[in-house]
Amino acid sequence: MEHSTNPDWYHNLTAAGVGNVERGTETYKVTVRGLTGAERDRIYAEQARRYPGFAEYARQTAGVRSIPVLELKRA
Repeated sequence: MEHSTNPDWYHNLTAAGVGNVERGTETYKVTVRGLTGAERDRIYAEQARRYPGFAEYARQTAGVRSIPVLELKRA
C-alpha cells in the first residue's frame, strides 16, 4: 500500500484555506491552517491517544511521510 502522498481532499482544503463544517444540524465556516513542528506533534499525539487508529496509521507510514495535521478554526 502506498502512503507517500496526501489525499486530494487535503490538497483541496489547504489550497482553499477555508471551508465549511457540518456538525449535527449546525454548519459554519472555518479557516484552515497546517500545523508543523512541536505543535503538530503534540496535537497528533493527543489524537493517537484518544483514537488508537491514528497511532497505527503513523506506524504504517513511519519513514515514508509525516501525516499532516490541520487546524480548522471558526471564521
